[in-house]
Amino acid sequence: MSAKFRVFKAAMGVQWLKAGWEIFKTQPMTFIVMHIFMIAVALLPLAMPPLQLVAAFSAPFLTAGFYLAVLSKQQGKVISLASILAAFSAKGRRLHLFRLGLYQLGVVILLTWGAGLMFEEALSIMESATPQQSPEQLISAIMASISLADVMLFVVAHSLNMMAFAYALPLVFFKGETKIIKALMQSLKVFFVNMAPLGVYSLLIGILIAAAVPLSMVPLLIIMPIAYISFFVSFQAIFMPQEQQSDETSQSATSTSGDTGRFDA
Repeated sequence: MSAKFRVFKAAMGVQWLKAGWEIFKTQPMTFIVMHIFMIAVALLPLAMPPLQLVAAFSAPFLTAGFYLAVLSKQQGKVISLASILAAFSAKGRRLHLFRLGLYQLGVVILLTWGAGLMFEEALSIMESATPQQSPEQLISAIMASISLADVMLFVVAHSLNMMAFAYALPLVFFKGETKIIKALMQSLKVFFVNMAPLGVYSLLIGILIAAAVPLSMVPLLIIMPIAYISFFVSFQAIFMPQEQQSDETSQSATSTSGDTGRFDA
């Protein structure tokens, strides 16, 4: 049976972002350092290519660990950098995260292979570029070789990939979903029915990221942790509106969740 979820109005996207900011403010440096650690692990293969698989399979565990840290802050606990490693010791859930990592790696390989086929000519032009060729000529040749339809197809495929895995991870880890395909389908379904609030939320994050570009992307050290936190808050609001609540106050909890979009564990 699929996990039950709620549908929100567009304005809730703003509330999720605000909730993320409020949680971030409780221990900003810790969340920033945790995010830097995640980036360092992701970039590890650039320095040591043999560790590419280690980095790929660590990503779901580190993301789940980040979410666990958010949950701890909502419970009033103090967190540290070590909190991001908590998912590695979560017995009964590690195997499913590992399986999710396998699916994610497989999709990335397929997308990379597909991109190689669609943009083969453009890649060939870049590889055969000579020092005598001007940048303008190179860019013009690359653009002429790229089909708009291929670009749109790649963007759609990449977007579906992101939407499928976004909520699948917390569904597997926090809701105990053991069927990876079901979790992926559920995540996609939630994105489509909650397109309005998630669209507003994504737009706001996109604007913040764009504003960080002129500042050498440094503000991303703050923006991205807030994005992770607020996205987990959206998961709680959509999938966990009454968790940790007593039976006597369940109706009240549902009403409160509907008003705020937040879940205070």
